[in-house]
Amino acid sequence: MNLFTKSIARKMIFATVLPLVILFLIMIYVVLGHVKSSIEEQSNQVIETSSISASWQISEYFAKYYSLIESGSKSSIYRDYMDLVTSETNVKDTPEFDKIFNELKELSTLDADNIQAVWWADLDSSQLIMSDGYVADLNGDWEITQRPWYIKMMEKNGLALSDPYIDVSTQKLVVTIAIPVYQNGEMVGAFGLDMLLDQVNAIMSSLKLGETGYFSIVTEENVFVYDPNADFIMKNIDELALGEEVTSFVKNPAGEVEQFDLGGETLCGFASTVADSGWKVISTIPKAEVDASYLKTRSILFGIIGIIMLILCVVIYVSAKKMISPLRKLAAASDKIAEGDLDVEVDIRTNDETAFLAQSFGKTVVRLKGYIAYIEEISELLKQIGQGSFCLNFKQNYDGEFAIIKDALVSTAELVRDTLIQINVAAEQVASGSDQVSSGAQALSQGATEQASSIEELSATMNDISDQIKKTAENATKAKEIAIESSHATSHGQEQMKHMVDAMEDISRTSNEIGKIIKNIDDIAFQTNILALNAAVEAARAGNAGKGFAVVADEVRNLASKSAESAKNTSLLIENALRAIEKGTHIVNGTAKSLENIVQGTEKSTEIIQYIADASNEQAQAIGQVNLGIEQISAVVQTNSATAEEEAAASEELSAQAQLLKELMSKFDLGEGSDGGNTTGSADTASFEDSDFNSDNNAKY
Repeated sequence: MNLFTKSIARKMIFATVLPLVILFLIMIYVVLGHVKSSIEEQSNQVIETSSISASWQISEYFAKYYSLIESGSKSSIYRDYMDLVTSETNVKDTPEFDKIFNELKELSTLDADNIQAVWWADLDSSQLIMSDGYVADLNGDWEITQRPWYIKMMEKNGLALSDPYIDVSTQKLVVTIAIPVYQNGEMVGAFGLDMLLDQVNAIMSSLKLGETGYFSIVTEENVFVYDPNADFIMKNIDELALGEEVTSFVKNPAGEVEQFDLGGETLCGFASTVADSGWKVISTIPKAEVDASYLKTRSILFGIIGIIMLILCVVIYVSAKKMISPLRKLAAASDKIAEGDLDVEVDIRTNDETAFLAQSFGKTVVRLKGYIAYIEEISELLKQIGQGSFCLNFKQNYDGEFAIIKDALVSTAELVRDTLIQINVAAEQVASGSDQVSSGAQALSQGATEQASSIEELSATMNDISDQIKKTAENATKAKEIAIESSHATSHGQEQMKHMVDAMEDISRTSNEIGKIIKNIDDIAFQTNILALNAAVEAARAGNAGKGFAVVADEVRNLASKSAESAKNTSLLIENALRAIEKGTHIVNGTAKSLENIVQGTEKSTEIIQYIADASNEQAQAIGQVNLGIEQISAVVQTNSATAEEEAAASEELSAQAQLLKELMSKFDLGEGSDGGNTTGSADTASFEDSDFNSDNNAKY
């Protein structure tokens, strides 16, 4: 079957010729069936007509002899003579004998070649006079009632034809025709003749039935009188081993043409009756000869159909070749395109659907070139994104499925760009807060240093207090002023510390927001990676045509991996910053509590100094307590100084991390809106011209 499916020409021949062959076979079957039935009907008519014609000729041949003996049976000469002859009278002794003999002899001379003898027979005396001179008188043993022709005549009750027999003298086949003679309504004798059957055989042998057909004559007793086969003559059908079909056909003809087998050959035959004699003329012809015209007609029909089929196959094959040639050109061009060569030219000069296919093929080539331009531009833009620039500039007018890719690329770039802008803003805020925390910590450290210095001076003064008791009031006043100034400075430091605590809380909240943004970036990177994997799968399905898009998908996947890695690094940095901020918050809270203690101590110092001013007399008794309070203040101040130094160091570290985050963000080109606005690149500003898209497509289709 593959032989008929590998070629369009063979398919067309197969699809066209097979139904026609089936149609022709059906037509031939119907026509030949009709022809066969017509030929059989005509042949049967010929066989039947030939048989009837032969029997009619034999009947006509016998008719003149029937007429002859009928005339003789009605002649008064013979009837009167039969009345004269009695059982006591010998015919030879009668005076009318000579006259009767001469009459008989004269009748026999009417057809001397076929009439062997004409005879007269008397019934009651059983005497016979024949024209050939034979006389059966009273002295003989001849008995009329024993004669076969008499028996047949009596059975027929009229004219009768005896079975043929071989004459002893002539050794020829003879048949007797006899008819009763009546006088006054009573049978008195018989009149008849003995007829040679040579003429009958001559008539039968002259008749033709086709080329090999023949005729036979059988008697009423089914004895063959004539047949081309001499061995059948004078033999009964039962004596011949001709088969049951032939025997049944001869004995009981059906009145129509019948078929039977004889000697291994199928024959067609028809039996017709010879007048009222009971004889039958059988026409026989071989079935092969009857079917010869049908077989010849069938051969001619098959020959004509074969020639028509051959011519039709040649015409279809030539037509198919003309149609296949353009398709082969298109297949060659398609192979070049499959190999990556889009500079193809298909020269097809037809006005049928093949030309439309070539035009569509040309449009497909143009579209493929456009797709390549799409892929190259998308690859360049993805490379640009991979380098950190989100200012996308599309030069092609994307349509079809590539429009979806363009929209996805633009939306992804905008989302990443907006996220990075927000990260940049958050980084700047972290840097600004870090600077403020660092400045406050440095101021706190400086104030703590100054307080330590003041406490040292106060301690020296208190050591000399016993020697300078006189100046206690003055020094107490100065101490009061110093305490007031310290109270103001401490209050200011406490306010700054509150601001720093608020700033640290803002930094913590901002860092949490940055963490959420980094998680969004990581999700975007994961989705981009999934999109790249799907694109790679689709590119693999596209085969060679999707290789370029596979490279683009790989670049997108690399970019997604880099984005995920950057987001991970940024997340680690933010986590470190959060830990530092949390540590700074604990330190600030401790410093705030220390400042509160300083304020309380300063207030107590003010009250004590006031007490000193009011009761300088009691200073000596309280000097021990003052020294103890100063020692406590000195310890607190030392603690505040150490805490301030640690806070300053943490603030510097936070500032350094914020600066590092800002440096990382500086690697991204976010366009003019990188200050926090949600602007996009000029993704859709470039125009697209059909002339650019079709500039390389000059092929004729």
